[in-house]
Amino acid sequence: MCRLISSVIIISWFTLTVGQNLVLIGGNLRNDNTQIWNKMVDLAGGSGVAKIGVISASKLNTLEGEKVIDNFVRLYGAKAIGIPVSATGANDPKVAKLVEDQTGIFIVEDSEDRSWNFLNWVSSLVRPSDGSEEPPAGAVCYESASYKRQNLIDTLRPSGKDSLVLAAIKTLLNRGGMVAGNAAVMSKSAIILGGDSISALVTGTRFVSFSRIPFSFRKEGGLNLLNVDYVIESQLSEKGREVRLLRTLVESDTPKGLGVDENAALIVKNPLTRPVAKVMTARWAVSGVLYLDVSDIPTQSIANALYENVTFSFFTVDDVIDLTTGEVTFPSWKTNITGQEWFKNAIPSNDILSRVGPSQWRETARRLIDCKELNVTNYSPSSIVPMIPAVRVDLDRTRAAGMGADLPGDLNNTYVASFQRMLASVKVLGIL
Repeated sequence: MCRLISSVIIISWFTLTVGQNLVLIGGNLRNDNTQIWNKMVDLAGGSGVAKIGVISASKLNTLEGEKVIDNFVRLYGAKAIGIPVSATGANDPKVAKLVEDQTGIFIVEDSEDRSWNFLNWVSSLVRPSDGSEEPPAGAVCYESASYKRQNLIDTLRPSGKDSLVLAAIKTLLNRGGMVAGNAAVMSKSAIILGGDSISALVTGTRFVSFSRIPFSFRKEGGLNLLNVDYVIESQLSEKGREVRLLRTLVESDTPKGLGVDENAALIVKNPLTRPVAKVMTARWAVSGVLYLDVSDIPTQSIANALYENVTFSFFTVDDVIDLTTGEVTFPSWKTNITGQEWFKNAIPSNDILSRVGPSQWRETARRLIDCKELNVTNYSPSSIVPMIPAVRVDLDRTRAAGMGADLPGDLNNTYVASFQRMLASVKVLGIL
């Protein structure tokens, strides 16, 4: 899609000579995503220099950990070793020292099960319904079952206090090292453990839904590697998790959240001081990061399953977000969409929270910001079995501002669009 575009003020992403580097991965990072893999290696010292420790909450290296090590060594020119961390090893000075000896750390969720005891045995009886999908071929940083995510956090930050290993990770960060992992476990705010958008929306209301995995989150937070209060989602668009993030924000009393798309990442400078994040995706991708603000939602929303005045933005490759102030800087190659909208009409979705047809919310909003219409009404269908209610989602771009352009160097002229301050209203309609 080629267009005539107007000029804008060029503002570059600020850089520091020495700074902390946190890579928030949106899950299912493909082996061939050279953009993100090479960036991690560069931040850890560069090819032939980078020494990356791969941490898992286990006594031995895990399947995902071995895949990460193989990728770094075989494909991307880094040295890499496994650093399995058990509950006791998390406070072992030797393990902590090994972490500090690296130039980068990659944290995987694929922890092993804890040793047998009666409580673990009882919980294992229900774990099949809490299981993750089969890890995709050619991908790492895939999502583990919720009990494994809980195990990872409890191992590295037991009772909300940093273990020696987590303290060593922060030491590595503070001296300019690189730390990477699934975005969803990195925050100090609530950590989402399970459920989908529908189960999140109707839990605790007069509506009924029988989902396979119930909505749940950990109020105590995660690894505390980001010094701002954001709830963070991964695989956001691909699994229709916009409303799951929305509900978690409201219930945890956290105003803002970030949802990182699959095979994309936020590269965060100075996460422990003043975080500034840059969106990175696979080459020629239209994916990105959702920025959600629930500050203006009425307090009665949970009981009524009606969420109004939800402000959301979506940022694509090379956009930069100051996570302290919310200020956004767009790259020079993107220009204002206002007055140059390409399409006449929006295209409503009849399954906007779908996991079968992924990225419905993202694609509907992206079309809306680039058309002549100002709003679009979407639905998520009901089902008598298993008692899933219908949902209405209204999107309004009246006060939104968009920036977009063809991706530089792409012969297919792939167009990406970012926008700020779009409004959403989410309402449960009932079971038809």
